[in-house]
Amino acid sequence: MLNFTKIITEYGYLVVFLGSLIEGETFIIIAGLLASKQILLFYRIVILAICGSFIGDQLLFYIGQKYSKKILYFLKKYNFNFTKYYNIIHNYPYIFILIVRFIYGLRLIGPIIIGITNVSKLKFTFFNFVGAVIWAMIFTSAGYFFGGVITTLITDLNKIIKYIFFIITVLIIIKIIHKLYLQKK
Repeated sequence: MLNFTKIITEYGYLVVFLGSLIEGETFIIIAGLLASKQILLFYRIVILAICGSFIGDQLLFYIGQKYSKKILYFLKKYNFNFTKYYNIIHNYPYIFILIVRFIYGLRLIGPIIIGITNVSKLKFTFFNFVGAVIWAMIFTSAGYFFGGVITTLITDLNKIIKYIFFIITVLIIIKIIHKLYLQKK
């Protein structure tokens, strides 16, 4: 027999790490929910989410540095407004590094764009790590603390659906009885 809890416990951490390499908020929130149910450990989720997010953004930053000319050509070809982001990064580099992982649509391209600019590897690494810690804590905590609320809502929703199904069934039976009654007249 398949033990779902065992599978989640054994492979859940791998999913957390791999999911956090990319836009993995959903994975981290679900893992936080599983931590609230004591299926996964909160601190392990946070550590793996930090590592995955940090490593993923470091790789993307490196890609931006290594292939900047090709990337710029590609971005210009598809009318990507690089100048807008370049100016923001130039004026607020450390803030941008910290928050880029929270901006929808820039999670993957953001570190690449930063790599194209003149931000140093050391500064990017430091602020990337700080951002990864903040990101991992926020999304793991959200799953953990709101997990109970979500579970309660799902349980309540299941009860509501059962009541609605019961009421619909009763109404259908009444309609059938009424129709049969009218046919006998």
